[in-house]
Amino acid sequence: MPSILEPFLLSLIAGAATGLGGLLVFFLGSLSDRVVSFLMGLASGVMLLVAFIDLFFEAMTLLSHFEIMAMFSLGAITIMALDLAIPHIELTTKSGNGESHRLLKTGMLVALGITIHNFPEGLVVAAGYSHIPRMGLVIAIAIMLHNIPEGIATAVPLTVAGMNRLKIVMLTLLSGLSEPLAAFVGAVIFSFVGSKSVVGSSLAFAASVMTYLTADELLPVACEYGHKHTVSVGLLVGMMFAILIDALLS
Repeated sequence: MPSILEPFLLSLIAGAATGLGGLLVFFLGSLSDRVVSFLMGLASGVMLLVAFIDLFFEAMTLLSHFEIMAMFSLGAITIMALDLAIPHIELTTKSGNGESHRLLKTGMLVALGITIHNFPEGLVVAAGYSHIPRMGLVIAIAIMLHNIPEGIATAVPLTVAGMNRLKIVMLTLLSGLSEPLAAFVGAVIFSFVGSKSVVGSSLAFAASVMTYLTADELLPVACEYGHKHTVSVGLLVGMMFAILIDALLS
């Protein structure tokens, strides 16, 4: 069943990128604020361009304007509700060293939040792949770049709190594994229900989720590291990178 296996594998690679973020902290101990700002800006540029160029514009060819507006709004409301209910990347904003116990709790909560937030990201990959396999690959690359700074965001407070670095890498890796699970579930659903309206609705929903994750998580936290120009450069580089990847895969 390649139509189910392939989005699962793509999402597995994208989800495992949280572990790559943990590995960076494992080997380097810590990353400079400027580097983190650039990485988050780059991930933001890729996510935004993919959300609109690949997902939203493609949904416009499958749905009416009213249907797109409804599904885009539903996606925003859904991911916003998750953000309000579950602690996530906002807990990693710069707030001083603090106590080890508080940092340990912060890192664990962020890991839990990432695990749950990765579920809709897996559905995004499945939705894109069910429509055009190339789109699923582009989305997986974008989410992979988004997950690397998330892994860093989880690992840094746990490192400062004194947790064993190997355990930190395993925790960040495991937090990304809900993503391929969701991709598998989504791929199974889309293999049975692949109508134009269902696929278009899924793409519009996915575009909203990726836009919200970028606007609410990556960019605000990146700017708090105090290098706004670096974030802007990363954003532009990310957009150019997304255009290049799209062109190479077309």
